[in-house]
Amino acid sequence: MTLTVAKGALILDFFILGATEHVDGVQWGTIFATLLTFIILLALLRKFAWGPLKNIMDERQQAINSDIDNAAAQNEEARRYAEENRALLTRTQGEVQSILENAKVQAKREHEEILHTANARANKLVEDAQVEIENEKKRAIADINDRVAELSVLIASKVINKEINEQDQKQLVSQYIQEAGDK
Repeated sequence: MTLTVAKGALILDFFILGATEHVDGVQWGTIFATLLTFIILLALLRKFAWGPLKNIMDERQQAINSDIDNAAAQNEEARRYAEENRALLTRTQGEVQSILENAKVQAKREHEEILHTANARANKLVEDAQVEIENEKKRAIADINDRVAELSVLIASKVINKEINEQDQKQLVSQYIQEAGDK
């Protein structure tokens, strides 16, 4: 058994360290040992370094793609909101214009109605004033007629009581007209 272990160690020595003797030419043991070490190193790097690093890079790429997709969706949503806002603004401007036109028409109608009412009231006041003036005129004429009648009666009674000459008659008429004016 010791021979087998020694033989195994020698083979291992041969592969890892190369042949102990210097032989001109290629050292196959060193090449094989270096190649084996390199393959083991690649396997370890793949398991412990490249695998997790690739997973991190894949996750990062997915996050970036997700952010790009979200940004595109938000951009589309913003464009849609902008279109809705433009349509709403256009509709609102139309409504405002309609309201302004209706307000102008209503104001003109009310203005004409107020003018018509004011003219009707003014005409009514003028008619009432004319009627009142006519009534006052009739009353004044009636009052004057009554006073003239009173004066005539008074003058006639004085004339009957006294004979008057023309001068006395004029004085008497003036006096009675003055008395009538004082009343």
